[in-house]
Amino acid sequence: MRTVAGFHSLLRGGLGVSLSLAVVLLFPAVTLASGYEPPAPSGYRLPADPPGAEYVLEAKIAVDGEAAVVEGSGAITLANPTRRPLTVLALEWSGDPEAALDVSDRGRPLRLLNAAMHLPLSRPLFFELPSPLLPGWKTRLEVRFTSRFAVSNGRIQLQAWYPRLWWEGIPVRDAFKVKVDAPPGWAMATSGRLDSRSGRYENPCVTTRFGIFLASDMKAETRESAGVLITALHTDKGRACALHCLEAAADIIAFYRNWLGVYPHRSLSIIPGGPQPWGGYPFASGIVVIHGQETFDPNQSERRRNWWTWITAHEIGHQYWGEFVMPADVRTFYTDAWFMIGMGICADKAYMLGRGLGWDQHRAFIDRYLQGVRERNDTTMDAPPSLARTQTFDINNVVVHGKGFAVLSALETVLGSRLFDAIYRRTVNSWAGRRIGWRDFRTAVEETTGRDFGWFFDQWVRSDAFLECRIVSRSSEPAAGGGFTSEVRVEYGLDSTRMPVPVEAVFEDGTTELRWTDRFARLNVFRFPNRSKLEEARLDPEGRLALIREPVTRSAAEIAETVRALDWTGTGETALEISLRPETQEVKTPFIWHKLGLLLYDGRRYPEAFEAFRRAAALGTADAEVFGDYVWMGILKDLEGERAEAVGFYRKALEHDAGQTLRHDQYGLRIDKAWVEARLETPFKRD
Repeated sequence: MRTVAGFHSLLRGGLGVSLSLAVVLLFPAVTLASGYEPPAPSGYRLPADPPGAEYVLEAKIAVDGEAAVVEGSGAITLANPTRRPLTVLALEWSGDPEAALDVSDRGRPLRLLNAAMHLPLSRPLFFELPSPLLPGWKTRLEVRFTSRFAVSNGRIQLQAWYPRLWWEGIPVRDAFKVKVDAPPGWAMATSGRLDSRSGRYENPCVTTRFGIFLASDMKAETRESAGVLITALHTDKGRACALHCLEAAADIIAFYRNWLGVYPHRSLSIIPGGPQPWGGYPFASGIVVIHGQETFDPNQSERRRNWWTWITAHEIGHQYWGEFVMPADVRTFYTDAWFMIGMGICADKAYMLGRGLGWDQHRAFIDRYLQGVRERNDTTMDAPPSLARTQTFDINNVVVHGKGFAVLSALETVLGSRLFDAIYRRTVNSWAGRRIGWRDFRTAVEETTGRDFGWFFDQWVRSDAFLECRIVSRSSEPAAGGGFTSEVRVEYGLDSTRMPVPVEAVFEDGTTELRWTDRFARLNVFRFPNRSKLEEARLDPEGRLALIREPVTRSAAEIAETVRALDWTGTGETALEISLRPETQEVKTPFIWHKLGLLLYDGRRYPEAFEAFRRAAALGTADAEVFGDYVWMGILKDLEGERAEAVGFYRKALEHDAGQTLRHDQYGLRIDKAWVEARLETPFKRD
């Protein structure tokens, strides 16, 4: 081990070590260090796959004026499944660790390291174990703690009320058995189901928190569905809504269990939230909040009642994605992960469509994302921190919920509903108790289909590109042999996400025909022979895609980026479209206008090309730039038969000659001073 440590130190010093010496030392160091791990300054080590733990706790809750006091005790049992010993454990704790938290191992108090590490006595707290927890061994930590929480409007909300092992925010699945001594007369919801024999609320599938909610002014209603005990807490005014959500939840859980083969918990609690129907959120494992219950009107429209059913299905969907299957893309709060949220929305979408309750809520998610696109928000989902800091808009609604669902709906469109459903169900079950990210899901899609889907995920997830597609023309003419031949032309936007888009032709006799765009061709031309005349053509007839049908205003920087990416030949029509856009006039980069001129020349759009070179010359400051602009202005005037003007521009070009040669390899042109002087005598002709 001295050799290894010396080698490590030598490499850190580094500057005086030759490459050959490092290579010589590298191989024995790796051999000797097969079980070696550089020590962390604190002794804390984060396993690659942190283990869950078993919590057996007792909590006595008392109300002291405007505060609730929780006195707790119990044990945390942890096994070390890794190949290295654990010497330091971290606990997440919100109370005062010196006065209110005692941690011991078989009667031996654990030493708190925060002061020695110059860290504050706040979350997390680092404790040194009396002896290392060896691989395959278990430890049982005894904990005693006291914490205080506010009592607000007769409600006590306990989420982070107990010390919990902390793995730098990486989610794990824990098992809980909790005995609760609650104040009399308070209605209660917990994250577990009461075991009458032990008197404890139990749940072996806790990923976020084991929560406790108490209310002094509420009552409880219960139902059993598919082996799940459902409890709804409510005020007198909110009872009608609670009963609606309770009945809906019973049907939703039965549907989900039949569809997916499992439900994560043996209990579910629904509790009231804010005063208005803003939606809901997961309070803790097995507990969901639904806002605005007291605004519910039993006589309201069926559409509005369906909204309450949908939000119930939506919040229950969180129990699969975030609790049952854990996130790998984010730490701490799975509600920040678009993939978790999107997959959860797919669950409530399946329920609503399966029960014939419509698509309205899900189309609203897509439309919310599209509104963000129109407002020119950067909706990159896999954004690095430097970009994420600039995403100051409502990213939760626009990106996490809106685009999160839009991406998966687009994928379902590409795969087909049956295949997407099969992949979805398989993912729920095969990733139960594990962490999954969108890249893992992409792998599952590719393994199932045998096709690469990088083109799909790179566009939708790793950029802010959006799907812009429209019908540019349609016609229907009599055919020689009878009937009609109809034509529909569909075009992607300039920088559009490219994916297959369904195009439906509807004929006067009521028949329809469905085709799909080719993502490789910007313009798709479809011809439909039919005995009837074309009545209508529709893109995305079921409304499942986040599809922009009208041109979206782009910034000058975005226009410039588009021009830079265009091929030097064969893109004249695209260059013409760009040159005619109002926002292009804001581009102030000479090169962009010069390239537009060349592309328009390539497409034989000579007047527009001349204007582009004129703009480039007006913006240019270097002779080498302006020389080329004037040369091409002379070339274009020659091609239009305006010889005198052409000569004038050639002479102007010579005034800016910088002694360089312009190369246009696509045309075999080498333009320098001698070439221009020759044009003063002989007009340019295009072969």
